[in-house]
Amino acid sequence: MTEQRRVIRASLNEVELLFCKSKCYLHPTKSKADNIAGFLTLGRGPNDSNNDVRVSFVTESQLNKNETKVYEEADLAELTKDLENLELGSGSSSRQSTRIYIVKKLGSTSLTGSSFSVPISYIYSIHLRTPLVGWWYGSITLHMKDGSKSPTVFFHDDESLSSIKKQQIRNKQFDPFGEDGELVWGGSEFIQSLSKVADVQKSTYEPNVLLINPDPNDLRNFAPVKQSQSNNNDSGKVFVFPDLNKMIANTKWKLLETVATFTTKAKNQVLDAVEERAPPQVKQLINKPEVQKIGNDFDSARVYLAKWASQVKDEAEQAQKKYMLDDEIYAKINRELGISTERSEILTGQEISETSRRNPITKVEWESFFDHSGRLILTTDEVKYRIFHGGLEPEIRHIAWLFLLGVFPWDSSREERTVLKESYKTAYDELKAKWSTDEEKRQSDHWKDQRQRIAKDLHRTDRSLPIFASQREEPRAVSEEQAADVEEDEEMVLDNANLRKMQEILFTYNEYNPNLGYVQGMTDLLSPLYANIKEETLVFWAFAKFMERMERNFVRDQSGMKKQMSDLNKLLQFMLPKLFIHLEHCESTDLFFFFRSLLVWFKREFDWDDVQRLWEIFWTDYYTSQFHLFFALSVLSDNERIIRENLDRFDEVLKYMNDLSMSMELNPLMIRAELLFLRFKRMLDIIDRTNSDRNTATAHPDTHISVSPELRTLLSKKLVIQKELPPTSPSDYN
Repeated sequence: MTEQRRVIRASLNEVELLFCKSKCYLHPTKSKADNIAGFLTLGRGPNDSNNDVRVSFVTESQLNKNETKVYEEADLAELTKDLENLELGSGSSSRQSTRIYIVKKLGSTSLTGSSFSVPISYIYSIHLRTPLVGWWYGSITLHMKDGSKSPTVFFHDDESLSSIKKQQIRNKQFDPFGEDGELVWGGSEFIQSLSKVADVQKSTYEPNVLLINPDPNDLRNFAPVKQSQSNNNDSGKVFVFPDLNKMIANTKWKLLETVATFTTKAKNQVLDAVEERAPPQVKQLINKPEVQKIGNDFDSARVYLAKWASQVKDEAEQAQKKYMLDDEIYAKINRELGISTERSEILTGQEISETSRRNPITKVEWESFFDHSGRLILTTDEVKYRIFHGGLEPEIRHIAWLFLLGVFPWDSSREERTVLKESYKTAYDELKAKWSTDEEKRQSDHWKDQRQRIAKDLHRTDRSLPIFASQREEPRAVSEEQAADVEEDEEMVLDNANLRKMQEILFTYNEYNPNLGYVQGMTDLLSPLYANIKEETLVFWAFAKFMERMERNFVRDQSGMKKQMSDLNKLLQFMLPKLFIHLEHCESTDLFFFFRSLLVWFKREFDWDDVQRLWEIFWTDYYTSQFHLFFALSVLSDNERIIRENLDRFDEVLKYMNDLSMSMELNPLMIRAELLFLRFKRMLDIIDRTNSDRNTATAHPDTHISVSPELRTLLSKKLVIQKELPPTSPSDYN
């Protein structure tokens, strides 16, 4: 959240007017003579957070002449800006500094009198009634969390000088409508100002109801798809994922018969990584062009193939009967879930309602999560639920990511975070000094090797983004031989200040985690952190926290990646048995096409914006710390039909899966992944209940349904931490 707040010149019994509207009325009776005129305002006290901002209605009769003048000037303040912008031209800034209007704070929070004042944190929703020109005035009613409501406030825009003048300005601009295409009136202006300090969500269930700082339950209750309480036959409507696979098949899509080949200059480094004793099937596997392509992207992919491909394949074949349920159990599970065995992709409306994607969290909504001291007022689970289902707007990632990654504790105050930030800077400076001031260390072969590896990878990391683009002038024309020499010489020189700063962060991480050192792929993990957080110290600690969960991907013996690939294999057998059997026919059960995706969390499979959204969702650990495996499973599930109906060989499957890169839609896959996890969890519940019932009926062990212990660990939110061991010889660094 914002760590610095605007300072206003107000005492504790005063507020700054953030919004003011004149000629607002209460209509206590049907008689116009009884109407009560006043001002509707938004006011912030000197120490108030956004949640403490007060919505007030003050009658004209209770104000003296000087007080009335302040309210009237505040009402016309926005009009003055509009007039100046109209005079100066669109997009011009006001010639005068914004004036601050200070008024006396209303002490009463009673909703029964002619005046009222309530903090935003008390308000649950606002009911809008838009005006009908020439017939009635628009109005708003505030509904509180305790069930009470405010008097209805009517906007007499035909009497309000600011409304009249603003309408004249809009008419001159030939645009009497707001951004939403609706006619602008006093109530819409109030909601627009309120949206600057509160998260205002329009209910899709009742469009005239606006939810104020809604929590996850509010969003679910007002979702467009609700479970019907009716017992009629049409109440059991279900949602079916759009079958994109069938659409492609219907257009007679045909897989290319051959795969791309490489030029004679391509590096054939895969074979170099294979030991002489490698099994024949492994050597055959790594000669595939698409495998070579992945191997050239990441050195660790070649090592993984050389050491584990055959073993993973053998383990998968041996485990088939162990991790695949028989048809009877699948039938029972589908019956209990209310799903047809022939159409297991069918989902209920309630499931879709609860897993639908939301709008990203805005700066205003994020700030509403905290009190005036900067301390969280929601539960951590509530915030994570919101992030999981909507993600974050880019403008708040620089602070929200620090919470998600554990750099800042969720229960910390703003002051505590300031102190913590200083301690982080001191620790970082000490680590950085270990290499920046040690000339002997920087002359060592190991340090030079690390520098070359880091520079080489940074040269090709997200260079299409402005923040990492080359800042060097175009080179003059040179021969091919000269170009090769220049490339070799300049490999160590980074032509972008931000890349050089990232290089320093990675050098410092070597001091922080000397056992691991730099491994290819870390630049992919660092660049989004740097681009959003930017401050070097905080970027480093965010990266260090991120690497705590990702280090197992980079350990030298590849055991961390092997474990995840094995778990995904078991999950595939358990959840999508027909697809697994087909992949077995295609000799693709090692799932090597997911190696790159799991290594750097789909960084090469989605565009920049989607990758950031995906990572912040994974960081919540809302369901499980292994949700990336269910996301991978959702990709397989989404493409199951095409794979089973069109692909028959290993190279076909690998090419098809590789070609999905940059063509997948994030939100539908996230919904599918969440539903797959919920289905997985319920399947385990049903199996456990079945085992319990059978244990009661008979003690015979053959009746027990076995589930892999590794699959059960996928329900845990606890991070899986695997640290690299100290190297036993210099060659271990390579």
